[in-house]
Amino acid sequence: MESEEGGDGVNYSGNFVSDTFFPTFDDVVTWADDVSIKLGFILVKSSYSKTRDGRPYRCLRCDRSRRSKPRDLENAIRKDTKTKANGCPFYIKIYYDVSTESWKINAKNDHTGTHNHPMIVYPEGHRKVSGLSPGAKQVVRDMTKSKVAPRNIMSTIAEQFPDDHPNIRHIYNCRNDFMMEMSEGRGVVQQFLHLARESKYIYWVTNDDHNVLQHAFMVHPIMVNILCTYPHVIGMDSTYKTNRYNMPFFEIVGVTPTNQNFLVGYVFMRDECTASYRWVLQRLRELIGFDKEPSVFISNRDLELCAALREVFPRTSHLLYLWNINRDVEAKVTKMFGNKTVGVSFRAGRWFKIVNATTRAEYDRALAAMQVLHFGNTTNCRVESQHSAVKTWFESSTESLAGALDIVWARVHCHIGNRIIQIRNDLKASRSKIGQMYRQLPLSRINGKESQHCLKVLDKETKRMRDLSYQVHERCGCAMRVTHGLPCAC
Repeated sequence: MESEEGGDGVNYSGNFVSDTFFPTFDDVVTWADDVSIKLGFILVKSSYSKTRDGRPYRCLRCDRSRRSKPRDLENAIRKDTKTKANGCPFYIKIYYDVSTESWKINAKNDHTGTHNHPMIVYPEGHRKVSGLSPGAKQVVRDMTKSKVAPRNIMSTIAEQFPDDHPNIRHIYNCRNDFMMEMSEGRGVVQQFLHLARESKYIYWVTNDDHNVLQHAFMVHPIMVNILCTYPHVIGMDSTYKTNRYNMPFFEIVGVTPTNQNFLVGYVFMRDECTASYRWVLQRLRELIGFDKEPSVFISNRDLELCAALREVFPRTSHLLYLWNINRDVEAKVTKMFGNKTVGVSFRAGRWFKIVNATTRAEYDRALAAMQVLHFGNTTNCRVESQHSAVKTWFESSTESLAGALDIVWARVHCHIGNRIIQIRNDLKASRSKIGQMYRQLPLSRINGKESQHCLKVLDKETKRMRDLSYQVHERCGCAMRVTHGLPCAC
């Protein structure tokens, strides 16, 4: 590290002695900068002045030449500011020669050629030594477009442009300048809506009396078509810490026949009250259409959401996440017996058998009343998986740039684009590829006509039918027919 014991006592003015006449002042500065950087210090321009005989001149001083002034820390807004000014005496004069119409350096061999501080040891952090060259800035812009994280951009720049010596703040500043150029003077919300319009999103926005954004519902146009085709199972849940405004990020997730998740839409919500959920679900109803009903909604036990679902979708079944139910059952039993071990044992033992039972005769009538068409979706794994997939595109929500609504929109848009490609790929594979495992009866007739996931489920049910043998009609339970809409073992 640099020593703070003072200067080295060396007079550096001799390194700037030159008989060269420079056409412009900038040419002198460029030459002097090259010399000073090699010696280990930085020069900055000082004010324009004139000698007694009227000749104009300017000085190049050490960047630490200013004298540090005491601050009123009691009234200062920021008390932890720092300065590198220490009154370094080094400077050189640059005169304008009228006769030759050029500039010439005049360096004195006295104390003005010395420094009262150590020379630069590490180039990082010094403005003229470290920064981003034009080529590096273009790389930063290209990688920012590709949603690459700043730390990864930093590694690429350090590898491709080793002489730039940038720090992470240079990367952030360049990204910020690029985003400002892209927004063309629009505010965050205006840019957010502008991007949605450009990509032909279907969206709804509400503002309060002060024109402050309250809710924003965004739906990718292709996802509308997928939703209309596969509206059967819809999961929904909120995630947090995705934006700098602390707005809950509410995701609505559907399921394709190939067992792939798709993001129906997402909502930035001001709060999670019943009225807010009602507004969201009314928009979802408009998307699905009033002539269609999903088979089931799956969510956690959010009472406000449950109340809104009963209002907007009264004829659609609503399942709570099995994980939440198991947790509540365990907590209830633990409270009843005052023993957590008993609660865990009940959940993993008797309760597990009840939840997964399909053949107990005394439970058939109650089970039939509870069963709905959920295609095997009884947990929040899909929505939690969607949360995780979306958040991999996010940076820190508290970082000033990363958490802006337009940035969040752009990252979710990229995620949706990737999911669309994957969904189309799986649907195409189900139509064009034949599963080798399903070439035998009874699945050979539908092999290549149904999704591979459907064939896998039916294959398991076929093996179950063979295991039940002659008792298949008594022990089947018909759960597959009720919950998946597929032929069961009997």
